[in-house]
Amino acid sequence: MHDDRPADLWTDALPLGNGRLGAMCFGGVRRDRFQVNDDTCWSGSPATASGRPLLAPGEGPEVVRAAREALAEGDVRRAEQLAQRLQHGHTQAYQPLVDLVVEQPGRAEDEVPPGYRRWLDLGEAVAGHRFGEVGERTEQQAFVSAPAGVLVVHRTSEVPVDLLVRVTSPHPVVLAPGDVDLWAGTVRMPSHVYPPHEDAAEPVAYDDDPGASITAAVVMRVVTDGALRVRDDGLTVHGAREVTVLLTSVSDYAGAMRPPHGDIGKLLRRARGTVAAAAEQSVERLRADHVADHAALFDRVALDLGGNPGHDALTTDSRVARHAVMGGDPALAAMLFQYGRYLMIAGSRPGTMPMTLQGIWNEDVRPAWSSAYTTNINLEMAYWPAGPANLAECAEPLLGWLPGVAASGAATARELYGARGWTAHHNSDAWAFTLPAGEGDGDPSWTAWPLGGAWLAQHVWEHFEFTGDTAALGRAWPLLHGAARFCLDWLVEQPDGSLGTSPATSPENHFVADDGAPAAVSTSTTSDLALVRGVLECTLASLDALEDCVEHIDPDTDQPVDVDAWRAEVGAALRRLPGERAMPDGRLAEWSQDLVDAEPEHRHTSHLIGVFPGGWVHPDTTPDLAKAAAATLDARGPRSTGWALAWRLALRARLHDGAGAEELVHALLAPAGDGAGVYRNLFSAHPPFQVDGNLGFTAGVVEMLVQGHRVVDGVREVHLLPALPPGWRDGSVRGLRVRGGITVDMTWAEGELVQATLTADAEPDAREEDEAFDADVPADDLDDAMPVVVRCGSLRTALGLRPGEPAVVTLATVGDILAAR
Repeated sequence: MHDDRPADLWTDALPLGNGRLGAMCFGGVRRDRFQVNDDTCWSGSPATASGRPLLAPGEGPEVVRAAREALAEGDVRRAEQLAQRLQHGHTQAYQPLVDLVVEQPGRAEDEVPPGYRRWLDLGEAVAGHRFGEVGERTEQQAFVSAPAGVLVVHRTSEVPVDLLVRVTSPHPVVLAPGDVDLWAGTVRMPSHVYPPHEDAAEPVAYDDDPGASITAAVVMRVVTDGALRVRDDGLTVHGAREVTVLLTSVSDYAGAMRPPHGDIGKLLRRARGTVAAAAEQSVERLRADHVADHAALFDRVALDLGGNPGHDALTTDSRVARHAVMGGDPALAAMLFQYGRYLMIAGSRPGTMPMTLQGIWNEDVRPAWSSAYTTNINLEMAYWPAGPANLAECAEPLLGWLPGVAASGAATARELYGARGWTAHHNSDAWAFTLPAGEGDGDPSWTAWPLGGAWLAQHVWEHFEFTGDTAALGRAWPLLHGAARFCLDWLVEQPDGSLGTSPATSPENHFVADDGAPAAVSTSTTSDLALVRGVLECTLASLDALEDCVEHIDPDTDQPVDVDAWRAEVGAALRRLPGERAMPDGRLAEWSQDLVDAEPEHRHTSHLIGVFPGGWVHPDTTPDLAKAAAATLDARGPRSTGWALAWRLALRARLHDGAGAEELVHALLAPAGDGAGVYRNLFSAHPPFQVDGNLGFTAGVVEMLVQGHRVVDGVREVHLLPALPPGWRDGSVRGLRVRGGITVDMTWAEGELVQATLTADAEPDAREEDEAFDADVPADDLDDAMPVVVRCGSLRTALGLRPGEPAVVTLATVGDILAAR
C-alpha cells in the first residue's frame, strides 16, 4: 500500500498496532501526527455497567410477561412501549489516548516535497514516508512492536535538522518528572461518555474520585545524535541526522469487574521500565524482532490472484478508483484480503482486549456508536476470519473477555428476565455491559434483543473446530452451557405447540404494522430461532468432544451437570424449534408471519444466519431454502454499507454463487461513498469506519476459495473453489484452514483446480500434561486417518488424512476416481 501525499483525514492515515497499542500514521512533512490508542482506555468504570434502570428492582419479568400478552393480543405498539421500559442507558466509549507529533520548523505547512512517498508494508507491519532531493532526503519508518511493547518512530536525514517532538491529548494530562531525553505524564479518561446519537446536556463527564475512571501513564523517550531539551509538552531536538522516538502507555484497567486501582507511581514505573528496556536495543534489533514476530502470523497465508504488475505502481487510492471503473485488478482483492489479516494481527493479540467497532483505532472522544462492542453482528464478524485465515490465536481476546460478560449477563438474565444462564444485548464494553441500551425511547429494533450471548458463545465452539484445543473448550464449556441455559428459559410455547421467542426482533430491521407505520417487535423471528438452534447444537457437540475429559459444572449451581438429562432437554427443545421457510414471493422469511418490509433493502441479513455462519441451509441439502436465501439477497439490492456487503459476500459464497460474490467484491472495492466502499487507506466505510467490514471481507474470500463446515455421517466435506469468481481464473493460495484442523494449499488455472494439498494437524506430543485429559486415549486411535471427502464442483473423492502428513489432490485424480466408481 502506498500514496504520493500525506494523509489529510484520519481515514487516510495508515494503521499500526500490537494488539494493545494502536497508532494512525499521517506521514506529514512539516507536522507529522501519530494518533495513539491504548486498548484498555475506555470511559467509565465497573459501576457504569449497571446502567440507569427505568424499572423497579424485580419488575423486569412482569414487564416481559406483559409484552408477551400484548403481542398475543396483536398490540404491537403496547409491546414496543413495554420493551422500551427495559432500557438501561448506554455502554461506555473507547477513547483516544494521545497524539505524538513530530514537527520540523521552517517547512511550509502544506508542502509536499519532491520524491514524496508514503507506504505501509503489510508483511512487515512497518509504515513510513520519505521526501526530499538527493543529498537532502529524509526517511521515517514506524512500527508498534509486540515484543518490546512500544511505538517506534525512526527518522533519518541526510542533513542535520531541528525537530520538536511533543505529546498532546484530548483528555486532562498531569506531567510527571521527566529527564533530558524523556517526557512522562498521566492521562485521565472520562467517567462517562454519551454516544453521539444521544442529545445529552453533559455528553462527556470527568470525575477525579478514585476508581471512577481509567488513568494511563504515557512515557516518551528520544534517542538521537542531536542535542535535546525537555519542555512541558515534549522534547526539542537540535542538529540531528538520526532520531528514534519510543512511546508506550500503561493503564490501571484491571478487568471488567474491578475498579481502576489509581496507583500512578506503579503505572509510571512500568511505563518507564518498558521504554528503558527498548532504548537499550538498537533500532535495527527492535525492527528485526518486530518483523519476525509479525511474520510468524502473517506469513502463514499467501494469496496470489494474478493481475497486471503495472497496477503495483499506482497509488492505492488511484488503484481503487481505476478498479471501480475498469475492473481487471484481482490482485487488489488479494491485497484487501491480506489487509484484513494484517488488521487482525495488529488489533487482537493474546492478552489484549477484543477489537471494538474500529479495532484499536479511534480519534474521537464521542466516537460513532461509542466504538464499543456491537454484538448483533459486528463483533462476531470481526472474528470470523480468525480460524479460516489461520490466525486462531487472535481470537483469544474475544474468548478471554467472554467470562466477564457471562458473569455480568447472569445478573441481567436473573434480574431482568427471571432466567438462568447468561444473556447479553446488542452493545457491550470493557466493563461487560449486558443490559438493553437506550434512554427509554430507543428503537426496540436494536434494544430488544437478548441473544448476544447466544451468538458470542458459539465462538467457543468455532475456536475448537479450527484448533482442536480440547483443554480450552473444557475451560470455556460453562460459557456455552450458560448461554444455552438462558435460551431454554427464554423459549416459550407457541399456539401451534412449537417453541419460540417473545418478544422478538430481527436486529435493526422493521416491518409494516397494521397501522401502516414501521414496527420492530414480533414473535419467533427467523434470526432468533437460528441463534437458539446454533447455540444448542454447539453445546451438544461440545459434550461429544469433551466426553470423559472434563466434569461439566453448571455455573448457576456450581454442581455437576446431569449430562444425560441435559442432552434430553436440549434435544427436545431442538425438535420443537421451527426451521427456516420460504415466503410465497420466493424469499426466505424474516418474520414468523408474511409481513411487509418497511425497508426492503435493509443492511442486516440476520435471517440468513442459517446460511452463514450457520451452514445448515445449503444448496445440496436444502436446495429450496438456499434458493430462497439467494432470492432474499437479490431483493436486498446491490448497495449497502461496507460490513453488510462483506456478510453478503460470505452468503453468496456459501450459496456457491461465484459471479454474485464477484459483484460484491467490486462493490466493496469502490472509493468510499454512500456508506460503502473503502477509504484511501483501505479502511471499510460504514461510515465512518468499521473494522468488521475489512475482516468480514477476508472471511468471505476464504469462503469463496474453500469450505469445510459440512460433516455428513461423520465424514467432513472439504469443498475446493466452491464460489470462484469468473475474474479469478488463475491463482494460488497457501495456508487456509477448514474445520477439523486441516490446512489447505491450492493452485488453479483457467478456473479449474490444478492441485490441492490438505494437511491435518499433527497430534500434540504431550497430552498427559493437560489436566483436562483424564481419560486414556489408545495410541491406535491417534494414528487413525481422518475421513474426508474432497469436492471440486460435482466431482468428489474420499481421503484418509493422517496427522501431519500432506495429502495431494488434483482435479484429474478426483475425476478418475469418480469414473472408476
